[in-house]
Amino acid sequence: MININSILGNIFKKSNLENNNFEKLKISRIDLEKRILRKKTDSGTDIGINLDSGIKLQNGDIIGNDEVKIIVEQIPEKVISVRLKQNNENIAILLGHIIGNRHRPIAIKDKIILFPIQEDSELEIFQRLFKEIIDHIELKIVEEVFLPHTSADVHEH
Repeated sequence: MININSILGNIFKKSNLENNNFEKLKISRIDLEKRILRKKTDSGTDIGINLDSGIKLQNGDIIGNDEVKIIVEQIPEKVISVRLKQNNENIAILLGHIIGNRHRPIAIKDKIILFPIQEDSELEIFQRLFKEIIDHIELKIVEEVFLPHTSADVHEH
């Protein structure tokens, strides 16, 4: 087993590590929040992660040692995508209020609000919650790597 205590870099940020021959560690967004974790890479390497308090893994992080380099790949997850059909401040405020009351982390991408869900049936719940503004928005389920907006860093309930 390889013990990991630090992050060497991130391929999406400036890094002096070249992207070659990395093993891959596919990991959920929820597991990225954990600082102590035991997993296997795509090549079967057993790794134990024990990071200092306050340090979290992120998509694209490079971990490992002199012999093995591992790239952390966040697993895509189901999210609800909400797009306003027209620019309308009142609808946007109501939308934010409704999502905020559900204590969901959000991401904003190309004027679309995204938030994670567990089951497809949650779409029906949000259609009911948004019933007063449903004609002004487009709702759909998509699957992607969800990166919560940093100022909206809340824990899901």
